[in-house]
Amino acid sequence: MTFTLTSLWVMPLVGGLLVSRLPSPLAKWFGALVALVTLTIAAFVAFNFAPDHHGYQFTEKVAWIPQLSIFYRLGVDGISLWLVVLNAFLTLIAILATPVNHRTAGFVALMLAMSAGLAGLFMAVDLVLFYVFWEAMLIPAYFLLWLYGEGKRPGAAALKFVLYTLAGSLLMLVGVIGEYIATGKQTFDLAQLATLAPAPSLQFGLFFVFALAFAIKTPLFPFHSWLPDAYNAAPVPMLVTFAGVMGKAGAYGFLRIAVPLFPQPVDWWDWRWVIPVLAVAAIIYGALMALAQNDMKMLVAYSSVSHMGFIVLGIFALNIQGQQGAVVQMVNHGIIIAALFLIVGWISDRAGTRDRLAMAGLALRMPVMAGVFAVVTFAALGLPGLNSFVGEFMTLLGAWQRAPVLALFGAIGLVLAPVYMLRLFQGAMQGPPLGTVPRSDIYVGQLSVLAPLVLAMFVIGLYPALLTNLMTSLGQTGLYR
Repeated sequence: MTFTLTSLWVMPLVGGLLVSRLPSPLAKWFGALVALVTLTIAAFVAFNFAPDHHGYQFTEKVAWIPQLSIFYRLGVDGISLWLVVLNAFLTLIAILATPVNHRTAGFVALMLAMSAGLAGLFMAVDLVLFYVFWEAMLIPAYFLLWLYGEGKRPGAAALKFVLYTLAGSLLMLVGVIGEYIATGKQTFDLAQLATLAPAPSLQFGLFFVFALAFAIKTPLFPFHSWLPDAYNAAPVPMLVTFAGVMGKAGAYGFLRIAVPLFPQPVDWWDWRWVIPVLAVAAIIYGALMALAQNDMKMLVAYSSVSHMGFIVLGIFALNIQGQQGAVVQMVNHGIIIAALFLIVGWISDRAGTRDRLAMAGLALRMPVMAGVFAVVTFAALGLPGLNSFVGEFMTLLGAWQRAPVLALFGAIGLVLAPVYMLRLFQGAMQGPPLGTVPRSDIYVGQLSVLAPLVLAMFVIGLYPALLTNLMTSLGQTGLYR
């Protein structure tokens, strides 16, 4: 048995420990090297993934606590593969975007540790191991917010983030124990648990505790109130993975655990309708809040709430189109939100403000930045030919097949997205010049960081089968209900 998947979380964890002992300039580039090697391993897994194989691949199994049927089990399938690649990819982007100062070593070390926890989460196929990695990814995120956060009260934002997610974690722990007891203490193997559904009378309670934990982490309306404070405090390089990858952990939990393990509604009430209704509410609420923002960073943060709503809506369409679209959109959103936060952060540094009303005409003075910003804006609003269009189309198609009213209300988000995204772009780039004159256009190093993200937007937009071809086995695993 090889330990290819184990290396995907061990390498960044060990690398982070080494980075923490290095001087800052060397720490950044050694951290980038660790992230690049991890991305290379993830790419190897993707290239060697067999699309005609049903179930998990590259599996690893080691006895952990066999008396309780707890094993160290890792595996990837069409759901988790691209999230593992996305995590490795955005970790490299985030480290390359990290400025060098006297605190760089600690920051990069924690970023690598957070990446390790996320990689383990996406690969865990044992319910207890999933919970362990769920907790592990939160620890470095807390310290990143607390120690490196921006603004007046980063500690308060970190505490709020931890309290919300800790509440969700405790609920998940209750669910893990309850699932073990309800299935006769047989196994924590997720593949086997999907075939050992608890009695319908127990499924609502178990689904409720898991769904609440995942809804908080996604975050899904109305459990999102930790997000504005956390995103406002998080430094931009952290947001690349914090919003781009960690935000997918909750949606992945819905897709990996909540849907396949608890397939049957209570006789008198189909509780599975609650989540898609909340997803539609998140789509509309996030879009309206984005419209109301003058702070560019907060506008992007609330747009993330709206776009995550599409992902959850696709998952609970409970059909192939919707759930494949949700996985595609998880990747799309991660790429787009990372690019948006980087661009907004760099513009704010040049202009000295994040208020879109206090700047205008930057396109005349920053033409290269304006061109890249335009492409990312078009991707975010769902322009055909760029990546977000594919995911949103598939999720809404899946929602229409389940209930046309869900797709109709969800489409309101498609109408509002061009409004708030074009206001963001035009407010900063067009019109008579205002505010401080930027020192320069985008730097070559910054452009090289954005280039892979922009390239991915075009590749996925023009050839989405690159992702969906490896999801063809999902329908055979009992996921779609």
